[in-house]
Amino acid sequence: MAEDEAALRDVLWKMYQEHCTQGRHHETQRSTVAGALIAIAGAVIGLVTFDKAISAPDLPLTAFLFVLGTFGAVFSAKHYERFCLHMERARQHRDELDGLLPGKPLKRLKKQADDKNDADFPRLKDLRLNRFWMGLYVLIAALGLALSVVAAFFPWTAP
Repeated sequence: MAEDEAALRDVLWKMYQEHCTQGRHHETQRSTVAGALIAIAGAVIGLVTFDKAISAPDLPLTAFLFVLGTFGAVFSAKHYERFCLHMERARQHRDELDGLLPGKPLKRLKKQADDKNDADFPRLKDLRLNRFWMGLYVLIAALGLALSVVAAFFPWTAP
């Protein structure tokens, strides 16, 4: 029986690690794509404003900026969903493993760390990072939309 329990602990630990690794992978992909999309958005804005005017010929670029922001938001949301899936699976494996350990030390240590972090960062503890990522993409899409409106209806030239 002890051998079976040791094997189960080993499997649970390996599954926990695997899901943490998968979660990290999704966060890395999201970060990499964010950097690329921000660079592309910056280049597009540079092209739109290069001639110091915003007018009808800029519409394809401004529309692309809107699409880019929208794509980024959906891409980021999907990676956040996958990250949450793997973190929940990791949590389930960790909790099951903790149940096999005398005194459930993992749960106790997690609670201690969570309580200290909440005390150290009372205003930040409830902010979710995915909201910042989404906000970034919404800003890019909103800028694309605003520039499209200016280009189509209120052409502008720098004095």
